Amino acid sequence: MGYATIWQFYILCFISITITNCDIKKEALGADNEIRVICSRYDEDAIRDFLTSIFSDTIYTPEPEPLNKLRFYRPESYNDLRRQAYLVVAAIGQDVTNPGVRLMKKLLSEHDFQSTQSNDPVLLSKDLYAKNQLFLVINARDRSQLSATVESKKELIRDQYEEQFINRQSKYLFDSHRREDVEEQFTNQYGWTIKVPWGWEVIRNSPDSNFVWLGRELPFQWISIHWQIGNIITDELTIGDYVWNFPKTYYGNIRFHDHKFSMEKMYFNSYRAWMCEGIWEFSDDNTAQGGPFRYYLFYDTNTNRTFQINTILYHPGKDKSIVLRQMDLIARSFRISS
Repeated sequence: MGYATIWQFYILCFISITITNCDIKKEALGADNEIRVICSRYDEDAIRDFLTSIFSDTIYTPEPEPLNKLRFYRPESYNDLRRQAYLVVAAIGQDVTNPGVRLMKKLLSEHDFQSTQSNDPVLLSKDLYAKNQLFLVINARDRSQLSATVESKKELIRDQYEEQFINRQSKYLFDSHRREDVEEQFTNQYGWTIKVPWGWEVIRNSPDSNFVWLGRELPFQWISIHWQIGNIITDELTIGDYVWNFPKTYYGNIRFHDHKFSMEKMYFNSYRAWMCEGIWEFSDDNTAQGGPFRYYLFYDTNTNRTFQINTILYHPGKDKSIVLRQMDLIARSFRISS
């Protein structure tokens, strides 16, 4: 995608939208895993297909759970929902008997209405009615035009939604109260630190075994860090041994399961790393209770240490996507002192 197209995509085109409230904008409302979609019932199937193709991520907890949930509303709900953090207003066609089209004609000038249906039907704006808001407009000529834009828009839209999630959740987790006493202790004791939100406790701090275990209740969340001297990352078989042995060695009563297990190379902060994720279960429980886990393995050349960072969640019967992503933000706040 060319620079001009990207520029148009971000800077956009809501010139014609009149905002009468000139007061300082309040923080956007709503959960960070819910996207509110306003469209007519005539267009809902097509809009759902388009958005599902963009927000297609699923996590296994162990049951499949979408990372983002689409909530559909009718055009008459627009004023009640316009301060939501993730808002989509969508319409297809020019039939004014379609209430979605009528709403779109109120939001866009005639020039912008025709331009989007002739050229780019997907428009994105930030902080339109509230702080930390993403406002997505979809105004397509027909289904074919909309479907043709998926590949060109998918990465840009996902990046913006991920960036906003990180900004909003980082503010929630880290900007108010943190366990700075614990963070300072780790820096002084081990030469690394991790942001510890209020409510988290040190379950175990074992200098002899180079192991730190943090936890929080309701829901039960664990984050643990282990390190050893030297580079132990040699081949996938060796890495697999470290992954499978980790819970038995450091937790005792849980194990990782091969259901939906995956392993891939990626970057953890600036480190080349291996990331594994899947399902854990209690090893002494015949009911096979458990939940999702994530595990990172990487080597720091400056301190000649290999680190393992593991996150575990136990939240049976409840939505887990936001909590999992919060835990990943905490894990990725890990820093090694220079």
